[in-house]
Amino acid sequence: MDKAKINGAELVALMLLFEMGSAVVVGLGMQAKQDAWLAILIGMSAGLILFLIYEYLFREHAYCSLVGYLLILFGKRIGTAAACLYLIYFFYIASRVLRDFGALLLSSILPLTPMSIALLMMVFPVVYACTLGIETIGRVGELLLTFIVMLGLLAAFLLVASGVIHWENLKPSLENGWKPVLATAFPLTMTFPFGETVVVSMLLPHLNNPLLAKRIGLISIALSGLILSFIIAVNISVLTAFGAENSTFPLLKTLGKIQFGGFIERLEAIAIITLIIGGFFKITTFLYACFAGLIELFQIERRKELAWTLGLQMFICSITIADNFVEHIEIGLKIVPSYLHLPFQVGLPLLLLALTWIRNKYRTTGR
Repeated sequence: MDKAKINGAELVALMLLFEMGSAVVVGLGMQAKQDAWLAILIGMSAGLILFLIYEYLFREHAYCSLVGYLLILFGKRIGTAAACLYLIYFFYIASRVLRDFGALLLSSILPLTPMSIALLMMVFPVVYACTLGIETIGRVGELLLTFIVMLGLLAAFLLVASGVIHWENLKPSLENGWKPVLATAFPLTMTFPFGETVVVSMLLPHLNNPLLAKRIGLISIALSGLILSFIIAVNISVLTAFGAENSTFPLLKTLGKIQFGGFIERLEAIAIITLIIGGFFKITTFLYACFAGLIELFQIERRKELAWTLGLQMFICSITIADNFVEHIEIGLKIVPSYLHLPFQVGLPLLLLALTWIRNKYRTTGR
């Protein structure tokens, strides 16, 4: 697994599916109401800057992983502690996305199914994917991205043909000025999902041509931002800002408005399939980063046992993470961005950037 490689197209597919993940289904940025699409674009712009920092750190430290350059810059003791904190962060976010997946299934197609069963349906394939390695994950991602694109184009065509899109619902733009838009972009849409690409720092060493990392990352983030912005704009155009804001899964409701030809209607299945595939790759990416980081940090040999242990712990964590879905969403919107995302996506990378500059200057001057 340490020598496994993925090509540029596979990394693009993984990053796009990762970025879309649960963000494509939930009402991302709806705190900005009809300007949510703009808040996403601003968050995307900040995400591009963050990725430039991640890629710079990767390049400056001989193309090693996040765990590797934490040990280089902080030393063994502090570096190991910092790496463990990052791995716990990746594990926790994987558990949160797993809970999102379970909540959607229960609220849409499996209302009588216990939450534990819905979560186990995702845990088993995620853990199995981790045991197979990044090469297999990359190949499957490239294949399924094509399928998702085809579903998206079909949904867009049927929405237009159904005549349910009313672009005037996006007006008035900036009704309350820039303040609500910027307050939504920072930290919410910047950190979720764009800042979460910090986890890609654990995947970049597997890229068969590391020189492509910057181009691939920037293109993937820009594309995902444009797609998410368009989807949110369509949700608002179909449901109105009020309807989209007060819907737990607005894309589900939007696709439910489709009526075409007298027999094609209620295509919520497209949203559910999209979340299942996107959610799978987001959970897998976070759990694989934790899995690979533990192996690198502690030289663990029994890798399959480690993967299944992490999967079981993720399952338990996702169930106990909140008493109900309302609490889960509230934690995700009010606590996680400020107290988890910002330190791990912005604070620590900026510190690592400063230490790298100091280290390079010290080497140059020879002092």
